[in-house]
Order: sequence, then C-alpha cells, then structure tokens
Amino acid sequence: MTDTKFLHFGQFISKRALIATVIGVGLVVITEFVFPLFDILKVSGLWKWFTPVTITFTLAVIMVTSVMARNIVASILIATSAALSFYHPFNADASASGYAFTAALIIFLVTAILSGFLATKEMTGQSALLSIGIIFGIQGLIGAGISLATNLNLAHVEFWDHGVNVAHGNIKGFPVFDIVLAAFSVIYMVAFIILSRKRYTASIEGKKFEIFGQVLIFLAIVGALIFSILSHVTYNQDTANSIYTENNAQFFNILFEKERYGIFSSVTFLNIFYILPIVGFIIGLGLALIVIQRADGTLGYMRFNFEGSFFSLNIAVGIIAFGFSYTILYLASFSFYLRVAAFFTLFTEFTNLLLLNMLIAYIIYLIITIIRRIANK
Repeated sequence: MTDTKFLHFGQFISKRALIATVIGVGLVVITEFVFPLFDILKVSGLWKWFTPVTITFTLAVIMVTSVMARNIVASILIATSAALSFYHPFNADASASGYAFTAALIIFLVTAILSGFLATKEMTGQSALLSIGIIFGIQGLIGAGISLATNLNLAHVEFWDHGVNVAHGNIKGFPVFDIVLAAFSVIYMVAFIILSRKRYTASIEGKKFEIFGQVLIFLAIVGALIFSILSHVTYNQDTANSIYTENNAQFFNILFEKERYGIFSSVTFLNIFYILPIVGFIIGLGLALIVIQRADGTLGYMRFNFEGSFFSLNIAVGIIAFGFSYTILYLASFSFYLRVAAFFTLFTEFTNLLLLNMLIAYIIYLIITIIRRIANK
C-alpha cells in the first residue's frame, strides 16, 4: 500500500490529489449551481414519486472526488466550493437563507471529510470492525433519539391534523420502536466490539467475501430507495406552512427544493428516522465481509477505499436537527429554529437525496473498478 495519509497537508500537492480536487470543484459548481439555475434535473412528473423537487448530484461528486483525492485539504476545498455554489432562485427570509447555507455546508463537510478519511486510513481488520460497530451503532442511536424527541412532542399528530399520514415510533403513546432501535444499536455495537477483539488470519480464495459484501451494500441502498418511493405521500407548501410554519418550510425550499413553493413528502410505512440506521446496519455487514477479505482475517492491514463514503449516512442531518433545534437556537435568543415536526421533513428530504447520490456514487465506483482491472490486465 502507498503511504497515503489523509491528514498530511503536504500530500495535497500530489498529482492525484490536485487532479481530483480540480475535477471535484468544477463538478460541484455544475451540480450545485448551474443545474438548478437552468432547472436541469427538475422533472415535475416525478414529484408525486420522489422529492426533493430539484435533484442535485453534489453529494455523489463530493463522495467520489474526496475518496480519489484522499487528503483533508482537498476534501475541505471541494466541500467549501459546493457550499459557495449553493443556489436558490428566489429572495428568502435572511435567517432561513443563512441557516440553509449553514446546513448545506455541514452536510458537504461531513460527507467530504468522512469519505476521504475512511477511504484513506490504513488499519487492521480488528480496527476496521471496531469502526463499523461504533459508527453504525451511534447512527442507530441518533435515529432513535431524534424519533423519541418527535414522539415526546407528539409531532406526528401535527401531520395527521392536516391530513398527512406519517409513520412514527409510538404504540399507544409509548415509544416502543424507538427503544427497540436503540437496543438493537447497542447490541450491534457490542457485537462488533467483540468481533474486533478476535485475532485470526484466514486465506480466502478469490473475492467471494468482497463480492457478497458489495452486493449487500448495493441492495441496502437500492432497497431503501425503492421503499421510500413506494411508501410515501406528498403535500404542498400551504400544508407545510400549517404544520411547521412558513419560516421552516422556506428553509426546506432553499436547502432541498430550490423552489419558492415546494412539494414535500412523508414516509407512511416506516418511521423515516429508522431508514438510514437500518441501511447502515446492512452496509456494516457488507463492509465486515469486505474487511475479512482484504485483511485476510483480522490481523492484516486494509483500507476501505471507495466504501469509506458509505459511512456518513445520518451524521450530518443529526447535527443539523440538534444544532437547529429549539433547545439550541431559541433558548440562545436566535429568531430561527426548526420545529420538532419539521424533523420529519428534514430527514425525509435528506434521506431520499442521500440514497440517490449514494447509488450514483456506487455506480461510478463500479465503473472505475472495472476500468482499473482492465488497465491492469
């Protein structure tokens, strides 16, 4: 393995990092500014099946180019360029616009830095399994915790009162499913911690473990995306204003829809806060198989490479939900904050957009892998 270190600032001037950065910066300007400016990729016929209204592939570009660059300077430059290219085609309330920009910057930076770091970091199989358990276990706790907050505030009732069905974690007023998800997250974490303590070597013929792992990752992403498309209802701007105020709806129009009057959706068959954690649990199993293959058990050294970009999931949106909440902003005398009911929309729009971008990134990774293998032959 090459001695590539993500936190080595000097390696930014390497040919690989510079080329990936230039490509990344150029592409995020196109996906985050040019496409929305000219209404490219905004197909009104898809709105009843999928939101956000305006689809961007900025996250896919950030994932791929950050993994290719493998340098913190490159990741920050690509993410910052995406944020500076952030576009919305209408004059909005200053506070909503400012917080939407901040939210976009958080999403871009978290995606870029985690993708680049986890793709670059060389570690033993033991450390890799430990990373999988801790990161995806924490993500499950994030989903359960935010869902619990919405349940304690009866936020789903605000949707029901306005004729919008939305799944939640309560059974007769008790957050049963939130507790189940939290418990499973802890069990998942503990199980991987125990596995990471196993010390053994294994010589695995061919690439069967890696292939099975890749298939699991692909099925997790595609399955969740199809589920979200087939199990949701949509509602318009007026309904959104009534549920969580015009100020919050405008925030989502700027951040996701890039439309003055957006169309939003809610998932009806499964609590939206559970989707990314469940995807993460399955991806974690796929990554575990890949780790065993690449590290020849648990004692050898390996890198996640392209798969490092599949770790971020709900970390960025969890930071936004907590940081923009009533507890943090309103109590600190800020005029803007996200209502608890707005968390449903925040996670729905982000989950849909992220899953689609992860699928695009996966396909790009597959194409790059095939090209490399042909070139090596």
